[in-house]
Amino acid sequence: MAKIISILAFVITGFWSYGQDRSIDSRERPVLGGVPQQIFLRGKDSTSPILLILHGGPGFSEFAYFRSFNRELENKFVVVNWDQRGTHLSYNDSIEEKSMTFDQIVSDAHELIGNLKMRFGKNKIFLLAHSAGTITGVKYALRYPEDLYAYIGVGQVVNGMKNEMESLSYALKMAKRNNNKEAIAELSEVQKNYPSLPLKSLEYVYTERKWLEKFGGVYHTKSFSDLFEGLAQEESALINNSLANKGGEFSMQHLWKELLSTDFLSADTVFKIPVFLICGKYDYNTPTDLAKRYFNKIKAPLKQFFIFENSGHLIPFEEPGKFNRLLSYCKKTIQ
Repeated sequence: MAKIISILAFVITGFWSYGQDRSIDSRERPVLGGVPQQIFLRGKDSTSPILLILHGGPGFSEFAYFRSFNRELENKFVVVNWDQRGTHLSYNDSIEEKSMTFDQIVSDAHELIGNLKMRFGKNKIFLLAHSAGTITGVKYALRYPEDLYAYIGVGQVVNGMKNEMESLSYALKMAKRNNNKEAIAELSEVQKNYPSLPLKSLEYVYTERKWLEKFGGVYHTKSFSDLFEGLAQEESALINNSLANKGGEFSMQHLWKELLSTDFLSADTVFKIPVFLICGKYDYNTPTDLAKRYFNKIKAPLKQFFIFENSGHLIPFEEPGKFNRLLSYCKKTIQ
């Protein structure tokens, strides 16, 4: 009964959220898997195809970034940004630690997509996943292809351990090339113990990422401060730094080991739907060469691989115009 009430509330909220101009701009909190979770819906025409975005991290909310840098997508889609369980505005202290798995997030996504399809009268949606969100994305696309027009993976995670080894190797190579003694010392210490499945501390991850960002392997053409400064004021105002920090730490603690164990190269690579992989030439957070190897193994009715020449890991925000046009292309290709 509680689930039925939740779905009805979700649908009714939708009817009230847009008027006769058919636009929609709504902030909602459906219960997914027993946990209230935050979603944002926005589009110029509520009859447009739905685009659900799975953020990265684990636990890194991206709604403020997509809604700032990629608002053009709202001309072609009803864009749904979702803070996944344990992330930012969907974080609360009562979330059970044992529920923090990628399979549970897939289950949450299935419930959300079912609600969206019912509410908007759609048979399928487009699924866009970024970074760690691509683990959920691939699992979902393989498990529930009937829900999707296509899977679009951006900064695709392929093999967690190989991913981290290549990332660390690049950061150390760049540290030596730049004769940065502090970076060399810190990364050499990290290399002694990382990557490792029984990792007890995330300090190694954060140290490696600090230097990876410094050497352009994350946000290639700019810095993170530039990224933050590019946020629209209305979106920045929605960020709760306390919840963002708590959710980020909580999600990393409980999902990182599973991320490291991920190996899509050895898993099922037969998709029943079109697959688009989008990579940055300078992405050493989720190395592009691994994504290409994975792409070559994929069998799908349609598959396409795109490299953005001036991007690192944060493609949608480094080259937003080109990214938005590519998403429109993917839509036209399928529909």
